[in-house]
Amino acid sequence: MSAQDQPSQEEETLCNNGEDVYFSCPLENRKTVSVCAKGNTAPDQGYVQYRYGTKDNAFAFPNMSTPPVSTVKITDVSEGSIRGLHLKFSNGPYTYVVSSVSPGGIYVSKKGKIVFDKECQASRYKSFSNKVFDGINDAPVSKVDIH
Repeated sequence: MSAQDQPSQEEETLCNNGEDVYFSCPLENRKTVSVCAKGNTAPDQGYVQYRYGTKDNAFAFPNMSTPPVSTVKITDVSEGSIRGLHLKFSNGPYTYVVSSVSPGGIYVSKKGKIVFDKECQASRYKSFSNKVFDGINDAPVSKVDIH
């Protein structure tokens, strides 16, 4: 694991030791959003998991043994001078979108309607780890990306 993939001492993450930190940032509501992975070298290998909450109480999707091929997609939402990616986790009527578009953050769509929207704390912007491109399938921009 390169130094870039290791969380810095001040970085807040819900990822465990031995997991790759694909994305993590503290939110304005004192919660943290993290995307953690292990063994994700191809879409049908390892796992990629969305986590939201605190170290002691976090929601996680999907479970750790689920390869990302059917639950996670990555979309390049760059346009003009705006650069960024969305990682989209599909769970029934819900889509959890982790965005690296500055300032970074999370929003949740339920049947196409935004039901939750939080930004990363100021000056804590993160882009995704480069490892994210190895094991997650690309998806074209869709309605849920327009936010």
